[in-house]
Amino acid sequence: MEIDRIYELLKTVKEPISGENIVKLGIVAKIVKDNDRIVIYLDLARRSPQSPFEMAVIWTVHTKIVKEIVKVLEDKVSEFEIIDSMTLQRYYPIEEV
Repeated sequence: MEIDRIYELLKTVKEPISGENIVKLGIVAKIVKDNDRIVIYLDLARRSPQSPFEMAVIWTVHTKIVKEIVKVLEDKVSEFEIIDSMTLQRYYPIEEV
């Protein structure tokens, strides 16, 4: 699948608080195609507040965004990862330890 098509699909994912799509808000930092694997970099850590309470609240928003991305792409893209662009934390797939 082409990167432009993935951007179009990600425009259907809404940020839960504002209701705007995550591409328009700049949450999708970049998408990289590596052979058949797609890596989606999100700007989530940069948008995280510093207060512990606010971080706890925003974490649920981040989780919802990642779940919606997986829901939109899982039957259309065979292999993909979702990674934070700043911390390089992998949000999907989650590795079991």
